[in-house]
Amino acid sequence: KDLESKIVSRKVTLPGLEDEKQTFSFFKACYAIKNNDWSNAGFEKEVFDNTRKKTMATGTGSAGGYIVPTIYIAELIEMLVAESVVISMGATVLNNLQGSPVQIPRQSGGATAYWVGENIAITASDLALEQINLTPKKVGALVKLSNTLIKLSNPSAEALVRRDIAGALARKVDIAALRGLGASYEPKGVNLQTGLNTVAIGAAGGNVTFDHLIDMEYELAKDNALRGKLGYIFHPAIRRNLLKRKVAQYSGDTGGSYIVAPVTEQVFQNWLGYPYKMTTQIPINLTKTSGKDLTEIYFGNWQELIVGQWGGMEIMASQETSDAFEKDQTWVRILQELDISVRHGESFCLINDAAAVEA
Repeated sequence: KDLESKIVSRKVTLPGLEDEKQTFSFFKACYAIKNNDWSNAGFEKEVFDNTRKKTMATGTGSAGGYIVPTIYIAELIEMLVAESVVISMGATVLNNLQGSPVQIPRQSGGATAYWVGENIAITASDLALEQINLTPKKVGALVKLSNTLIKLSNPSAEALVRRDIAGALARKVDIAALRGLGASYEPKGVNLQTGLNTVAIGAAGGNVTFDHLIDMEYELAKDNALRGKLGYIFHPAIRRNLLKRKVAQYSGDTGGSYIVAPVTEQVFQNWLGYPYKMTTQIPINLTKTSGKDLTEIYFGNWQELIVGQWGGMEIMASQETSDAFEKDQTWVRILQELDISVRHGESFCLINDAAAVEA
């Protein structure tokens, strides 16, 4: 069966708290951690205590770190999913992983068929399987909060802070998934995967056309990988350049009608043929020989991108960092352990020499 059919939605369950209807308050938790005063955060303390008992987490109250299980940060997780372009494009998310490494099988070779004569044995061929390993890597976000704001525990302000945290983590996930170096505790991105397909625009790069996007689709098709949750991810500059393409430009004339006409989102999507997402995380200052101000375009089956998450998030709060005490602030650090990998590099194609600004 496909990996997706084996993934079961999992949540952290805590003894005695499964039916609790109260809402976990991020602000109350931060205030209590900072001041070691849990008088107004009894529910939050119970969540932390039960999480430690159940998971034997390394983050302890005495060290200032408290693990919030996934079930009580559901809103934050949902925001992260909404903010991350790779996840919203269909990346496979594995939650609440345990142990390290987590091994996921992938097929590297298939059966071979032969023509055979009567009474002649068929040559045997075996399926070849490999493992991809997910190992926890820490990604963090640092938020500076006014102590007055924390004391007030304003729900709308808390939602704003959660969105800010989710956005920061999502941007880190995106850049690692697309361009991670695979070193210095960072996952390896799509652009460095073995077997990755590529399409080159020119010796020094150049203007992207719909022809190049068709070539990207063909690269997956010839590898029998044109399936799944297909789509593009690129910088907003690419959308602008494609929308400005004109029919006459193919003959050297800059005038004439737009190719995408009328210039609407639906028509543009129809021309692409697949969904797309944009992110400014992709650089627009790449170079290739004499070419400069170049950028990247990613196309692929995003279901083949695996994002693994270990447990919940660790909250640490302090007002003694830098000038936080002087400004009556609390600095809150959120840590999440995750890893990113690709099951098959052939499921993706990359252009890395598209002009961000049309020549």
